[in-house]
Amino acid sequence: MKFRVIGHSCLYAETSGPSILVDPWLIGSCYWRSWWHYPPVADPPAAELLSADYVYLTHHHFDHFHFPSMRKIHRDAHILVPKFGVPTLADEVRNLGFHEVMELPHGQVVQLAPGVRVASYQNGPDDSAFVIADGEHVVIDINDGKIRGRTLRKIREEFGRATFVLKSYSFAQAYPVCYTADDPADLELITRDTYIDDWMLTMDVLEPHYAVPFGSMVSFLHPQSRHLNPDLVIPSEVVDAYKRHRPDASTEALVMDPGDSWSSETGFDLAGIDWYTDKQKHLDELATRMQPKLDAQAAAEEGVTLDYATFAAYFDKFMHAFPPGLLGRFALKRPVVFTVPSSLLPFWVLDFKRRAVYRLSEPPPDAASIISVDEAILADAIEKRLMHLVHGSMRISVHVKAGGAGDDLTFWGLLVPWELGYTPLHKSVGTRLAGVTWRRRDEWLEYLDSLRGGGGSLFERLSDRFATPSEVAHPNGK
Repeated sequence: MKFRVIGHSCLYAETSGPSILVDPWLIGSCYWRSWWHYPPVADPPAAELLSADYVYLTHHHFDHFHFPSMRKIHRDAHILVPKFGVPTLADEVRNLGFHEVMELPHGQVVQLAPGVRVASYQNGPDDSAFVIADGEHVVIDINDGKIRGRTLRKIREEFGRATFVLKSYSFAQAYPVCYTADDPADLELITRDTYIDDWMLTMDVLEPHYAVPFGSMVSFLHPQSRHLNPDLVIPSEVVDAYKRHRPDASTEALVMDPGDSWSSETGFDLAGIDWYTDKQKHLDELATRMQPKLDAQAAAEEGVTLDYATFAAYFDKFMHAFPPGLLGRFALKRPVVFTVPSSLLPFWVLDFKRRAVYRLSEPPPDAASIISVDEAILADAIEKRLMHLVHGSMRISVHVKAGGAGDDLTFWGLLVPWELGYTPLHKSVGTRLAGVTWRRRDEWLEYLDSLRGGGGSLFERLSDRFATPSEVAHPNGK
């Protein structure tokens, strides 16, 4: 068995049977030219990547399911995707022209060749981990997944002690780095230590031979997001923290950069390039090379305005996709407000109590948050039903009114199931969703355990997109 880190969340595995490409973001950028590979990846991608036997997609996000990269992959590839409660991901892959698409049920082990097994473990409405086993060697790619105790233990029971576990280690959403707040406490639900602690907790449970920080190797080059680069957690921080946390662990934590590889026959092949001591210099050079693409994006967005009727119709559908009273009474008690400078009434209000959208000259006094995003991005996201990805684009700024963080984050979180097609429920409830829910009953038990812990906003208790401090506390109290 052999695998190579391609970049960010992309992995290429060569087994004793087929080759497997995971999460192919191979070229270019994501999220309206905001996200870029760092450290840089090979360009153009190697031909072997484009002709992989199998491709696995962990979830919908474009830094994992990257449409320009997928269009370059040979159409004979077998595409593996998680079997979520709705078939949206599989349908999108078929729409790209791939005919061999297999949905993997949660926890079901599939043999791709003699001795080569794979499995998908899902969590939340749209996330998963992927396991590749070839003989005695096992690679667990948790990626962005928020897999917790029971499921982690089941993976270990099924596959034994893994050779490698790879997991994300830095933020992938705007909170709190793109936020300001009247009350500083509203910005403390998640810190940079949250991600490091979550990474370490996962390694404590799985105890692999090797633990690799993975799935967070990006930079932000757009002028609206570039200032966030110093906030990113770097891999060596994670490795150093783990060595302090578990100095006697049998797990070896190490950094693997794009291009680094491991083989069961020859061991590691690590370039050993220091990408982080002089990171700013490298980023400046990268930004200079990509400036023509950034300029083209700016030109395409210039002068684009958002039509209020389109905005209002979109969010009216969102509000009415949930049972009456659920949002305004339980989940979203305070309005969320978008600023739209081109409008004479520039504060566009989502009022969940009234299930109404309207415009004002000033934000309402009970607003939870005031959100600023370029109108071109809002227009594009609404047209493509991708509003939930605006939050992770980092091309956003949010000001939270006192006590409003829970409502704001719950709003962004509830956009996910709606835009993926889980709501209205009458469209998704059926044998498929029932079967998926039953297979993932351990996840619901974890959720009930968190409810028994009490406290916190709906966001803190329900979130499966973000790891919260209460979810990643170590047994030693850290």
